[in-house]
Amino acid sequence: MHTAQCSKNSRIPVFLMLHTSPLNAISASKRAFIILLPSCWWRHLAIILLCLSSSLASFATEPITFTTPHFSFSFHSQDERMVDKLIEKAEEVRAEIVRDLGLELDDITRVYFAPSLKAFQTIQPGGEIQTWAIALAYPGQNLIVMLSPRAIKRGHMELSTIFKHEFAHIALGRAFQGHEGIPHWLHEGVAMYESREWDFRRMSAIMRAVLTDTLIPLSEITQRFPRDESQAELAYCQSFYLISFLINEYGRPSFHRFIKEYSLGTPLNRVLADIYGMSLDRLEERWRRYLKMRFSWIPIITSATALWFLLALLFLLAYAKKRRSKRLLYEQWDKEELDGE
Repeated sequence: MHTAQCSKNSRIPVFLMLHTSPLNAISASKRAFIILLPSCWWRHLAIILLCLSSSLASFATEPITFTTPHFSFSFHSQDERMVDKLIEKAEEVRAEIVRDLGLELDDITRVYFAPSLKAFQTIQPGGEIQTWAIALAYPGQNLIVMLSPRAIKRGHMELSTIFKHEFAHIALGRAFQGHEGIPHWLHEGVAMYESREWDFRRMSAIMRAVLTDTLIPLSEITQRFPRDESQAELAYCQSFYLISFLINEYGRPSFHRFIKEYSLGTPLNRVLADIYGMSLDRLEERWRRYLKMRFSWIPIITSATALWFLLALLFLLAYAKKRRSKRLLYEQWDKEELDGE
């Protein structure tokens, strides 16, 4: 058996740095000590340091797991405070979405928080994802993968809103499990509706598309959404308004029946005819007319001329009210004088 032995004359310089944080690394380099170690000691030291660093790295990346009746959350210690708040609301959110969709689900959904953008992109079981994605749902695996809020760079994102959106995907996907071809506008529209993801920016996008007649045909957002970010944003907006139209115009019970019958494998046009009395083409036509009625008046009331007209009208109303108040006051005085006589 051959064993390596140390030669007394074989020594390797080792630089030990003091205070090597990023802020004082430069000044620390001036105070470095040079120690001569035997070469075999250096090899042993390198092996020890490598093993130690591997153990520390493994410890640092070990996720925490917390379970509720219907969820299993996995996250890292840095996210514990934020995730705890979500865990408190998770079962309530689930119950609300399941009730809204008229579904019956009774299995456990796994929720994993990726600590970094790189980890989020590499861990996806579905392969390549859109560059702007921050959370994804996999109904077939009953899995939600979310990017840690600490790693989201573009503004503040409400964690509970993202969670509602992704669990709506899970609920709908589980209901349709075994039936391929659920329209993308239905999936995303339901998720947007349930998570209440609406703001002025999105309203502006749909309004601009309505007024310029640049809405994307439903046939083009049935299989997938556009890869262009602005067009994808418009597709999300349209999907939200389509689901909103179905629920607000025809009622939630009809929407429940629509989801139930469609999830059983009945063709889309037959379900629409049975529940709403129209085909998909007819639905799109009515929905577009609904959008025009909803948004066409906005430019009229926001134009400069209209604003000046409204200001003038408010001034006249205020002036008339003041004149009336004065007249009533004078009449009261006259009455008091007559009573005094």
